[in-house]
Amino acid sequence: MADSAPIVLIHGFASSSEHGWRPAGWIDLLRETGREVIAVDLPGHGTAPHSIDPADYADVAATVAEAFADRGPVDAVGFSAGARLLLECAARGLASFERLVLMGIGPAVLEIREAVPFAIDNADPADVRARLFRGLARSAGNDLGALAAFARRPVEPLTAVELAAVTCEVLVVTGERDGAGSPEALAAMLPNAAGVTIDGADHFSLQSNMRAMDTVLNFLGA
Repeated sequence: MADSAPIVLIHGFASSSEHGWRPAGWIDLLRETGREVIAVDLPGHGTAPHSIDPADYADVAATVAEAFADRGPVDAVGFSAGARLLLECAARGLASFERLVLMGIGPAVLEIREAVPFAIDNADPADVRARLFRGLARSAGNDLGALAAFARRPVEPLTAVELAAVTCEVLVVTGERDGAGSPEALAAMLPNAAGVTIDGADHFSLQSNMRAMDTVLNFLGA
């Protein structure tokens, strides 16, 4: 049954499972409902293997999928970079999902974008976004060189055709003040999806927003 499937959690860039999910209560809340939680650290983050060579992060989605490949269809929640990678796993047939929650991303997943919009390992004091991520990385205990390599990895944009192949139930959740774009617009590109905008939330507050958490937990039947 879907509501007894393990729940996979994938954090965002510069964070970790312990830093991104546990403080807000996600891991404990899900376990209290009897669900098994599989919290995966992205390569170069947390306790995952580290490298300062971008080529070593060339197949990150496949690496993420391997962490729960033997568990059958799972429910999964991803935030930001973690959401983008879970969507890639679903769109390219790397993993099997019952339900998928994508937090903090929008239709920009289809765009070809500059791989490194900032240098996290050598942040310009005038670049507020870089400084925010640098501070996040340090608070999570991450290595800046490994994160810089992760950010510089080759990334192949998803296509509309690939998104049309995602047949599981999907919920896209984005903050009202998040520059990721409309969650409803991304949901419209998927066969079985809905989008929810969280009033007043920005990108960095979304994971700890109570309405966002309630929306996701209800979707997962947790």
